[in-house]
Amino acid sequence: MEEEAEAGVFVTLYDRETLEIYLKNGVYGTLMPPVDGMTLSRTRHFHTLGDYSCLRGGMHLFFFLKRFIVYGGRIKGSKKYGAFYLNGMQSPLGKAAEAPLVWDESNRSRYTPTSEEGLFEVPDAGRRCQPYLVLFDDDSGLRGRKIRSDELYFKLGRFPYPLPSNSIQGMSFCVLTPGETDILLDLMNMSDEVVDYAKSQEMRLEDTPTPFHPKWGIGSVKEAYEAYELLKQRHRGRETEALLRGDVLINEAHLEASVLANPELLPREMQPRNHTLSRQVPISPFKPFQMDRADICYYSREAPIGNGTLPSVIIELKMKQAGKAEVEQVERYLDWLFLVRPEEARQVRAFLYAPMFSRRAEVTKHRGQVNLITF
Repeated sequence: MEEEAEAGVFVTLYDRETLEIYLKNGVYGTLMPPVDGMTLSRTRHFHTLGDYSCLRGGMHLFFFLKRFIVYGGRIKGSKKYGAFYLNGMQSPLGKAAEAPLVWDESNRSRYTPTSEEGLFEVPDAGRRCQPYLVLFDDDSGLRGRKIRSDELYFKLGRFPYPLPSNSIQGMSFCVLTPGETDILLDLMNMSDEVVDYAKSQEMRLEDTPTPFHPKWGIGSVKEAYEAYELLKQRHRGRETEALLRGDVLINEAHLEASVLANPELLPREMQPRNHTLSRQVPISPFKPFQMDRADICYYSREAPIGNGTLPSVIIELKMKQAGKAEVEQVERYLDWLFLVRPEEARQVRAFLYAPMFSRRAEVTKHRGQVNLITF
């Protein structure tokens, strides 16, 4: 398994036409509602941005369509920061960068263009845009290779804990652990089934895309948090231009996306070093309803835990004062890891990252592994 390509990303699609367009052109972009005139804190905008922020150059891209998983290629872009591109100005980052619109799907047969650049009408969904793009290519000859999804899930059945790929229900996008990616690549190499995308619609990038750069996000977690607290006092939570520019923290999803895209915003002891990054990772027994998920996890490339299926670092983020309940939440993650991998769990470090802690925020279990860090 090559160092720079040991992790993958899983993207769910809903029709074959879309799959073939993305495979042929080496471009993927999530359809999202525009954010102008909306209260960002009440949308899913930063949750999706958080998915993109986990990406790094060299990761493998897989598409999940109905009962099949299809290989796309390796993601192009930075290995240090979020490896995604800004497409137009229908997002705070796009506005800050004055990003040109380089990918426009409004001319597809089922979509209807609008008078506003980058916006189009999608049947049964309303106005949509694609403010973030993933670019990928393939030097392995595997693009379009497919397997039945059951082939993966039969392999994953031997693990006594949930993994991102089998807890993706209700999500459109997730980072695969190195262990899952290894299994998928082995299955793809053994498959002789291929999606024929040669006759698909060709849609070229219309200009050089703008890669994400930290200068277009927040410059300091502490300062961005304090600015938002001040704005709330002055404007009682109403939307302002500062919020739409994205240079103040709005909620935990915004904090999560910001530090994933630019880990240098974190204290040095919390920054990844030769790790794969993932968000909303299940660290829990299987449950009939929603499983417990850690905000951010790092997977070590040098000393993988559970054959690369369990994290070596866990980070829980809070945008308000953290207390006893929040500390216990992090301790429960370690309780579970000690249950499923008791020896390796001793290597895991966990962080609770918050603007402040109450007097009751005391680590009582797993001391030396759980760390309380303020902005």
